[in-house]
Amino acid sequence: MVRAYIRFLLFICFSGMFSMSCLVHAEEEKKGPTVQYHSLTPAFVTNIGDPNAKKLKFVKTDISLKVMSNEAISAIQSHDPLIRHTIVMMLNKQVDEEITVLDGQETLRLKMLEQVNAALKEETGKNHIDDLLFTTFIVQR
Repeated sequence: MVRAYIRFLLFICFSGMFSMSCLVHAEEEKKGPTVQYHSLTPAFVTNIGDPNAKKLKFVKTDISLKVMSNEAISAIQSHDPLIRHTIVMMLNKQVDEEITVLDGQETLRLKMLEQVNAALKEETGKNHIDDLLFTTFIVQR
């Protein structure tokens, strides 16, 4: 009788733990992927405009990438030099009159997101970045 009671209690305990783990797992599936941000460090500092001008002009910007998976973070870390090169080359081509206004910065941000994703897709076969954010943006004329 005592053995049957102990078996019954063990059955209740284990079935309770199993249903709790199922609930936790189901809850995790409902949440979906988790948003993560990856900061590209160090900051980007490069000259802009005409390199033959009397006075050089510079831009300094900090950039963070919004992703939805650990796989994307891994791809970004693996291809960091490619991403940084793409961004620096785009910044070098900018004209200060365009990037000192908000519309110009937004246009640059969207083009940069597109080109960085294209470079990553060429290497990995996937678009990994959901958004590209300027966390600082300074232009020195």
